[in-house]
Amino acid sequence: MMNLSFAEKSTIGTLLATGAIGLMYLNSAWQLWQADQLDIKSMTGLAAGMTVLLVVVMIVYHALIALVSKPEHEDERDRLIAWRAGNIGGLVMGVGVIGVILQILVGGMFGGVVAGSSVLIANALMAVVFIATVIELTVKLVFYRRGL
Repeated sequence: MMNLSFAEKSTIGTLLATGAIGLMYLNSAWQLWQADQLDIKSMTGLAAGMTVLLVVVMIVYHALIALVSKPEHEDERDRLIAWRAGNIGGLVMGVGVIGVILQILVGGMFGGVVAGSSVLIANALMAVVFIATVIELTVKLVFYRRGL
């Protein structure tokens, strides 16, 4: 990890933290749903707690990598990589949101579970955002390693 740029180290840390905390959130939400305890109050508390945890982890991680290797100025390559990875992540998010909307519409016609629950819809959208973010960060790392 010594020959990586600050941006690459930042992306790796963000990917690991987002992945771990996102999976913790989704697992907790799933378990609450299975126990029939997933309501707006529990979901709000869970989401707030995981958000605070993510912010703290990211601050500590970025402070540590800033001490080890000084942040460099963003160059054209960094901007291009962020733009391309962001486009791919945005595409994934768009497809996921359309999928959730279709599930609501089609499921609503046939009495689907998700269509009748705003809490499940919110969690489905949270999963879409999580997946899109992980894909964007992964693509960003691939682009850095590929030499884009």
